[in-house]
Amino acid sequence: MQKETMKIDTSRTGITRTQNAPQPGLSGTTGATGPITQTISKRRSHRRQWRIFECVAMLVLDAWLIHVSFQLAYTLRQAFDEPGSILSHLLINVRTNLLNNDTAIDGLKGPDHFLGLEIGIILGLLVIFIFRGLYRLRLTGTWFRQAQIILGSTTLGLAFLITYYFTFQPPATSRLLFVFTWLVTILMLILGRFLVSEGMSMLYRMGLGETRLLVVGSGRLGKMVMQHITASPNLGYSIVGFLHDMSEEPGDFGRFKMLGTIDDIAMVIRSMQIDEVIIALPSNLHQQAVRSVKLCERLGTSFKLIPDLYELSLSRIDMEAIEGIPLIGIRQASLNTTQRIITRLIDILGSASVLLLGSPLWLGIALLIKLTSPGPVIFQQTRIGLNEKPFKMYKFRSMYQDAEQRKAALQARNEAQGHFFKMKDDPRITPIGKFIRKTSLDEIPQLLNVLKGDMSLVGARPPVPAEVAQYEEWQKGRFAMKGGLTGLWQVRGRSNLSFDEGVLMDLYYIENFSLRLYFQILLSTIPAVLLRRGAY
Repeated sequence: MQKETMKIDTSRTGITRTQNAPQPGLSGTTGATGPITQTISKRRSHRRQWRIFECVAMLVLDAWLIHVSFQLAYTLRQAFDEPGSILSHLLINVRTNLLNNDTAIDGLKGPDHFLGLEIGIILGLLVIFIFRGLYRLRLTGTWFRQAQIILGSTTLGLAFLITYYFTFQPPATSRLLFVFTWLVTILMLILGRFLVSEGMSMLYRMGLGETRLLVVGSGRLGKMVMQHITASPNLGYSIVGFLHDMSEEPGDFGRFKMLGTIDDIAMVIRSMQIDEVIIALPSNLHQQAVRSVKLCERLGTSFKLIPDLYELSLSRIDMEAIEGIPLIGIRQASLNTTQRIITRLIDILGSASVLLLGSPLWLGIALLIKLTSPGPVIFQQTRIGLNEKPFKMYKFRSMYQDAEQRKAALQARNEAQGHFFKMKDDPRITPIGKFIRKTSLDEIPQLLNVLKGDMSLVGARPPVPAEVAQYEEWQKGRFAMKGGLTGLWQVRGRSNLSFDEGVLMDLYYIENFSLRLYFQILLSTIPAVLLRRGAY
């Protein structure tokens, strides 16, 4: 049987398959591979060394943070009983302990008196962290998930230590010291993880330590995988592209490039220096999935296989085993009544509180807008919300009144991808508008939309009708929930992300909704606004 002709764009991959070319994904791994194989081997070696360095560095950092936490806890305990500021007690501890000056000051002993206890806390917590998977070669999981592990592990470890200490040791140590140690340690470790997560994301964006990833599959499952990875940039994956599985019309998916078909997997791995492969094929392509697995094994390329499971959201899958037999359960995707009530209450209380507490600032901004440019203080615009229903969305006006008329003349300078119009130096923006857009203060009137029920505090940003008219069918999944004041898209880069990346993040939130994710995005919005990531 004559094989189908497939030609890959050489500008993307540097390889071309023609009608009579062999199919490495099916028949073998022949071809000139010497220099390319050596390069791939070096990349894998460097990548593994980088992962080991990550883990060792995090372990050392955690040990040091626990040590500092104990010192601070001791300082707080002394300040609790004795007069004087916390700062003065901290200076005393620095002199008596950190500077190895054993001279007592006003009879105050340094925390070195509890050296054995401190070492026990450090070693005990590190062992628990290791067993909880906090130092895996790939630091998987979001910062919020790591914070959960730290909270639970620290509580468990110190509870066990307190029980042991007051059962088998003389009760010479105040229980308050343990309480302060527990509280300060959790705060220090979570803060440390957050700063490391931000730092690692910066390094990954610079291309340091990133894993070059190939997705095998172009259907709903493959897109879902790219969606999850795009929503977690701190994992260090760089999606090089995907291979088409003939489940739909061939072509790129947003910024993700189609590098060929599943028959081209060997050539793509070699030519694109792929570090890891994720195989996300539908159930009717089971044989091709098996062949892809075997080929990755022969090439020595790390891979992960994702079952189809009728293309359900991956994060809703529960796995357990009975006598070695894997059992798969699926959690409900939609919001239940309790979740709806809780989120609505938080929306009302949160928006009302911000509007009331910040009312002097909001009035000041309104006055500045009125004094610096003609026009209304509040800008109203039709947006599309839940179930594609239109509503009027409010914002502080940040542009001159003729902004819409001037937009057509500026279209050639549009810096955004997809259906958006974005310019970093938009001449239509007023002087005060630049400030309130940078700080996201122009969005504050949308709290009125939240109170009215048009929007939620967290959700996909409501688009304008002109953008919706250009949506593809899969992008309309954004309307399955209320639009939000903030969302995963906003806390992961805002204007720095392409349209398709942002839509994937919105769909991730909708398909994986939980109160934990809702609160995670709310908390992450604070540093995103303060650091002004992607805002202009």
